[in-house]
Amino acid sequence: MKKIIVIAALLFLFFYGHAQDYKILLQTPDLKTIAEISKLVSIDHINKDSIVAFANQEEYNNFKSLNIKHSVISLDFKKQNKSKSTDNFVAQNQEDLKNYTKYPSYQLYLQIMEDFAKQNSDICKLVTIGQSVEGRQILALKISDNVDIDEASEPEFFYSSSMHGDEICGYVLMLKLIDYIIKNYNNNTQIYNLVNNAQIYINPLANPDGTYAGGDDNVSNSTRYNANNIDLNRNFPTIDKTLAKQSLQPETQAMIDFAQNHRFSLSANLHGGDEVLNYPWDSFYNYELPLPDEDFFVEICQNYIDTARTIDPTYMKTVSENGYIFGSEWYKVTGGRQDYMNFYHRCKEITIELSRQKVLDTAKIENYWQKNQQSLINFASQCLQGVKGKVTDIYGKELEASIIIGCADNEYSHTFSRDSGFYFRPLPQGKFFLIYAVADGYQTDSATITTIKDSLITLNFCLQPGQSDEPICAANEIQKDLTEFSTFFSNGKITIKSPTIINNCQLITTDGKIVYQISPQKENFDIPVYNLKTGIYIVRALCGEKKYTRKIFVK
Repeated sequence: MKKIIVIAALLFLFFYGHAQDYKILLQTPDLKTIAEISKLVSIDHINKDSIVAFANQEEYNNFKSLNIKHSVISLDFKKQNKSKSTDNFVAQNQEDLKNYTKYPSYQLYLQIMEDFAKQNSDICKLVTIGQSVEGRQILALKISDNVDIDEASEPEFFYSSSMHGDEICGYVLMLKLIDYIIKNYNNNTQIYNLVNNAQIYINPLANPDGTYAGGDDNVSNSTRYNANNIDLNRNFPTIDKTLAKQSLQPETQAMIDFAQNHRFSLSANLHGGDEVLNYPWDSFYNYELPLPDEDFFVEICQNYIDTARTIDPTYMKTVSENGYIFGSEWYKVTGGRQDYMNFYHRCKEITIELSRQKVLDTAKIENYWQKNQQSLINFASQCLQGVKGKVTDIYGKELEASIIIGCADNEYSHTFSRDSGFYFRPLPQGKFFLIYAVADGYQTDSATITTIKDSLITLNFCLQPGQSDEPICAANEIQKDLTEFSTFFSNGKITIKSPTIINNCQLITTDGKIVYQISPQKENFDIPVYNLKTGIYIVRALCGEKKYTRKIFVK
């Protein structure tokens, strides 16, 4: 659906602080040009014959360098966005919000989240992710049977909505979902099993400044960008480090810190403006960066769509007939959260575009809830499908190890055990897998499983001290690369070994900051890390034409 020959996009000049400065009318002949446009401005959605994109002043100035013919229409939203009048879409009190068929005011939202936690303290806990530019709270509700404990033996799941502040169907649907889970915990077997065996985090509103740009009682004048006029879904560290046009925003940094402090195995990022499920990669085509987990992504997307279409057979057909699409095949996005979560944290995240109308009419909210209710529950339950286990040594010491799917994984797709030795890996159902556990200073171990529908198979590893042998699969050259390049942390340094000359090597934090860079021009060398904070780092190296990426734990 993204393969469009003629594209038009409208750019409107706004006059207030929160505004995306421009929405544009343009034509472009090919997908390559669309990809170039996407690097410079924020594509909102694509119709059959047009693109709608946003840009702040800096982005627009860069866009003009492409010399693409376009026209600008300006609309003055200054008066209504500064208005303090009450929006009739917005509920001011609990009674007005009955059944969540309106959007809450900002203060009412805070109260609702606090009430969820206080009134259901046995399974709910309010968590602060961070603060927005203007000091509004970015909140999540944790739902679990032992909610005050970080249960290392349970997978973590994350729903997050409305990082584009004017896409708020997901905002109210997440409130309805929390309410539904709480009310049905003791009388719905699926929900009872999910709450008791996983740690669920739900963030209904990721960009509160954008949503309440028109004031705390107004959502009709919400904006896509944050208060600094930045698109948060173009602001995350990129996979290839080619984009550095904007500093990390407070909302972005808060999400990065939150992800780093958790080990989410599955998540979804909720948007609006179209109706489709979008899975990685957003910034690369599959031939540029092969996606080993595509079978899993297709399976969970298909399950979501099939369930939703039992309510509405026409739902999510505007972009793709089957309801889901490989992200970059729709259009490329650089700096998006979906690619960041998958690459840097190995969390299987998808993007759910819930409704074509961004600020969904309140009369339609219940209808969209009915379409998505069971799909949202089923999707969260996917974190309980696949394989889990614990990695220890023969003395019972818990190990941080790479968990690698033989003949499938590569250096940017395999997962890792927690500090406590636990790991989780969502996998397609009913398939055979050869799984390796690899840890520095220990002999590699392997085992086979066949996944079962709606089940997490337990597979523990007990590793013997010795030389680790990276798994080899002759049928997969990417897998073979794992034997050619290695990293080892010990005594305040990281030892890098390669069979060929290493031209360039970087040590990068999980929020994309380069903390060490060298052009060694040799096969083996050490990176000193005495002064680095304990945590997870990415080693990226260029050896001739080959690129290698490894995740390392610095203690």
